Amino acid sequence: MMRSRHNRGFTLTEVMIGLVLSAFLIGGVVNVYVSNQRTATAQNLLSQMQQTTQITFQLLSHDLQHAGFSGCANMLANRVVNVLNPVGGAQPWWAQWTGGVRGYEAGNVPAFAAGINALGGTDGIQVMYGRGSSVSVVSHNVANNPPMVVNQNTNVIRTGDIVLGCDSRMAVIFQATSVIGNSISHAVGPGGTPGNATLNFGFGANGVNIQQSLAPDGGTVIPLESVGWYVGQDGESDPALYRVSLWNNEMRTEKILDNVADLQVKYLTSGANNYVDATAVANWESVVAVKMTLTMGTSDKVEIAEAMRKSTTVVNLRNH
Repeated sequence: MMRSRHNRGFTLTEVMIGLVLSAFLIGGVVNVYVSNQRTATAQNLLSQMQQTTQITFQLLSHDLQHAGFSGCANMLANRVVNVLNPVGGAQPWWAQWTGGVRGYEAGNVPAFAAGINALGGTDGIQVMYGRGSSVSVVSHNVANNPPMVVNQNTNVIRTGDIVLGCDSRMAVIFQATSVIGNSISHAVGPGGTPGNATLNFGFGANGVNIQQSLAPDGGTVIPLESVGWYVGQDGESDPALYRVSLWNNEMRTEKILDNVADLQVKYLTSGANNYVDATAVANWESVVAVKMTLTMGTSDKVEIAEAMRKSTTVVNLRNH
């Protein structure tokens, strides 16, 4: 006689072991999923940082590659006359020509934009150049302050613009107090902000400025572009990279890149082998290249190592 068999179920021990193994398996799957999500988030953030940093460097490079351009070949600091009225007893940062580029080490960055202070420990850089098209001088008689006549309508220069004028002998930074047709006036006194302090456009003996007209042979006038780059904070948002520029005699402040932790700038001078800080540059006209390192800030979404948040670029100066 055969004895019937009954199906046996799992024992409690087997069930508990199965649950523990399942928990380990599910936990492993969850950990892999979370890790992959974090990796993907980090990669996306890193990619965005690299893209935005690259665009920022392109904008910075554009300014630096134009540094010192005027249309003339004599734009040395000791051959440039500045006839603008001082502001607050001194020439503002945007009017101080040092060959087209000037660096500021951390702690010495000027107040490029009102209400947006430089972030401690970060550098700044100023770039100056002639912007856009120039107009050629047909005739100019600085005596009695007549208009300066150019050979085309001055649609690139407007009343109130700060401009660069130059010829084969000298260069001058002044304000166009009136532009009518093809004539540019540069009156002294009222009529502009800051206005012109003198008609002494030229160089005399012992460095004394004298009245000297721009020569029609090679003389040009071009709008002045003066730009300051720095990491600033307005007290309400994260530090950002700002570009402050003189545009039509007004200061324009642009926030270029949010969440910037640091900007370090170093300079290579002619004949040197190493890049140095701004404080080690004795003559800004000797700078031939600029190296900039930009560090992005941290993210509350995922941690990215500082080394991964840094980007460096080098720009050779065309006009130095």
